[in-house]
Amino acid sequence: MRSLIRSRRSEPKALSLALALALGTPFPVVAEEATATAVDDQAREKFSEGNLAYDLGEFDRALKAFSEAYRIKPLPAFLFNIAQCHRQLNNPSRASFFYRRYLSLSQGEPANADVVRELVAEMDAKARVQEEQRRERERFARDRELQKAREQAALAEARANEAKLAANPSAAPEKNGASEALAMQVPDASVKTEAGASKPWTRRWYVWAGAGAVALLAGGAVWVATAPNPRDTTLGTVGR
Repeated sequence: MRSLIRSRRSEPKALSLALALALGTPFPVVAEEATATAVDDQAREKFSEGNLAYDLGEFDRALKAFSEAYRIKPLPAFLFNIAQCHRQLNNPSRASFFYRRYLSLSQGEPANADVVRELVAEMDAKARVQEEQRRERERFARDRELQKAREQAALAEARANEAKLAANPSAAPEKNGASEALAMQVPDASVKTEAGASKPWTRRWYVWAGAGAVALLAGGAVWVATAPNPRDTTLGTVGR
């Protein structure tokens, strides 16, 4: 937070520095002198345009104006202004690049060098976060494309199988017929059980067999009881 506050406080000074350099005003940070030529007038005009756009928060326009001013008159102070625009536009890697170029191309160490170094560290950290986020988005996009490709391949395979079945309908029923024939040869125990359970008791063979046996026993007992000379059921003696 400290770096952001310091950077904002340093912005007017940096913009004034660029303007002073563009106008040819001597400044202790930069030793070069500018003459009042047409080139200076063009650079001054672009700087004023960029400064106004920056104050209005139109950072794209400000970036374009400061970049054109640097092309007209390549003063290092314009690079700082360009870096500030990139920072506001959330382009940390570009901002870090132009901050470094500003420090590198300035003759001697600028008065705001410490602030600029803090901004470089801050922009580098943000750039690393953005890069990781970009890679994560790419991985997610690749995984989604791979999943989509798998779904399309499965759908194509299903359609191909349907087309084969439509072209040769007898292929699938062969397997079904063999299964049905096997099922006919092997009776189903559950069907038998259900069929047997559903028969009435008068139609069951073991009921009639038991009834016949009872009838025979009853008939034998009646005959023994009514016979004229019933047999002796006791043991006889020898010679009787």
